[in-house]
Amino acid sequence: MTSIARSYAQVKEGLTSFLKPETPCYEDSGSGLNVPFPFSYSNGVLDISYSGNTFEGDMVTTTGMPPDDNSAESDVAVQIIGGPRYVTSLGDNFKAYIRAWRVGTIDAGSPINIYINPQVIRVQEAQEENINASQGDSYRFSTVPPASDTYPTGSVANNYQTKYVFKTPLTFTIVESGITQYITFKTAFDQE
Repeated sequence: MTSIARSYAQVKEGLTSFLKPETPCYEDSGSGLNVPFPFSYSNGVLDISYSGNTFEGDMVTTTGMPPDDNSAESDVAVQIIGGPRYVTSLGDNFKAYIRAWRVGTIDAGSPINIYINPQVIRVQEAQEENINASQGDSYRFSTVPPASDTYPTGSVANNYQTKYVFKTPLTFTIVESGITQYITFKTAFDQE
């Protein structure tokens, strides 16, 4: 008689489900918070959503704006709500932002191409009134009740503040003064 070995899966969880991303951020003029870029993803295309946020006015219409380098760490905490997705191309809004950021240095007609394809993961911002990532305290007073036990934020208009961050870095190329430049966007998480 043969014996049958059984193995059981064990779910490993981190200390908390809220993480503070160090990722490309911008100061949202509506909230005054340093928030992750509103990256969107569909069918392999990484883009930037202008819906329900101030990104276009803050970072595209206003030219020369790099990702916030004063504090690469977001003021908001996020929860991971999706698995990795493989990026195969960059969308028009993404390219418009790069052109606006590098205005005056990027060559006219420069291609903006992926050099190393990243994987992205879907995240959702946590309700800032209850889960504030920029305070070091272990408690928070608020006059606003949590929306639910997962502390979601936003509305249908801004897709409940869901966006994408990098599981693996994105490196893309542009041409400036005839020389290929390699730009890398990445994400790191701090446990909240």
